[in-house]
Formats: sequence, C-alpha cells, structure tokens
Amino acid sequence: MKLSMAAELAVRGILALAERYGREPVPLEEICQQRKLPKEYLTKIFSLLGRAGLIRAVRGKRGGYVLARSPREVTLLAVVEAVEGPLAVNLCQHTPSRCDQDDCRVRPIWADIQNKVRQALAGFTLEQLISQEAQLAQAAPDQSPLAAQSA
Repeated sequence: MKLSMAAELAVRGILALAERYGREPVPLEEICQQRKLPKEYLTKIFSLLGRAGLIRAVRGKRGGYVLARSPREVTLLAVVEAVEGPLAVNLCQHTPSRCDQDDCRVRPIWADIQNKVRQALAGFTLEQLISQEAQLAQAAPDQSPLAAQSA
C-alpha cells in the first residue's frame, strides 16, 4: 500500500495549521513557503480537507486557513481519508468489494492488514505529531525535525 503525494502534502499542510490552532488564520502562501509545498496542488488539497470539515477558509484581508477542530480531535486517518477516500489495501477491501472470489483464503489476511493500518493511522492525532516534532527540534536544534529523526 502506498499513499499518494496528495495525502503526504495534506499531512504536511494541516500540521502547519495545527501548530497555530486557536490563533489567526494562516495564509496559504505562508504555509507553502514554510513547508516547501506547491501552492497550486495545496489549494486543491485544502479544498478536500475543507469539504471533510477538517479545515476552514477565512476570507478577507487577514484571511487564510484555520484548523476547524482541535488538533487533539483530528487523526492522521481522517486527514488521509479526506484526500484518498476510504483506505483499501486491495480490491477485496473496497466497499463494496471489487473482488469476484467469494472463497478467497487470503481475504481474512487482507482484512487484518487493513484494520491494522487504519488503527495505526487513527492512533495518531495532529496534537501528538506536533509534540513529536517539537521534541525532535529540541533534541537537535541545528537540524530539521526530519533530519533529527533519521539520525
């Protein structure tokens, strides 16, 4: 299973909003600069996140985007599925199933894998991810959080 680039960019973009939850709206240009994200693509992704009720656009001179719910309430699964749709590790895990084999011996294994992936993604909130980023930044102030994590 591989997540799309859209899902990856959605996570990066929404984390920028989660870091500033409860404060002023964040302009899209600022998010793109800060996180090195393509503006055209992020505009489309934020539209999907808005339809899912995860973020909200604020119009006007001091407009931008805000997180629509507390970072404690938004899971990684919600962000990914807002962009990707319901996760399905293979054809028989789609709803409805796209598999024509009713007696497939591997189906229970695929179902178990899918449940574990969903549980793992549902087990992380934006609040937890922000906290981890901050801890990594404190541990290695001269490095980016991602560089510190891989070291």
